[in-house]
Parts: sequence; C-alpha cells; structure tokens
Amino acid sequence: MSIEDAFKRFIAQECVVYTLSPGGGVASVIECVVEEIGDGWVRISQDEGNNESIVNIDNIIRIREYPRNKNGKKKIIFD
Repeated sequence: MSIEDAFKRFIAQECVVYTLSPGGGVASVIECVVEEIGDGWVRISQDEGNNESIVNIDNIIRIREYPRNKNGKKKIIFD
C-alpha cells in the first residue's frame, strides 16, 4: 500500500495535518478538508473552500480526523 492509498480515506473529511519544517520540527498544524490526493501531493482547503493549498506528502508527518465529542462538536486540540 502506498502513502497515497492510505491518505485516500481522509478525502472530504475535516482533518488536522501536521507538517514538517526544514529544520526537522513541527512547522504547522493545519485544520482543513482534504480535497484530492495526487502523486506525492495533497490538495487541501481551509475556510469552507475559500483558501486552497497543495502540500507535499514528504512534508506531512501526521494526519488525523478532527476530533469530536459525543454531541458532534469539535474538541479543542492540545497537541
């Protein structure tokens, strides 16, 4: 299984994407919706589709669904 195949389960879901900085630490945490997966890249949108970006898969160190409580509301992220 390739990394692109693993990322496909996150398409059209609200996710939290952790990216790597050039120095090796966590550069940013992006709250977004994964729109499309390509060969080595991920297209994400923020602010209900008003802001789109392409992220290199090599720079992503973690991706997860946005956590929600039992009522379906978004939880606060502390990491």
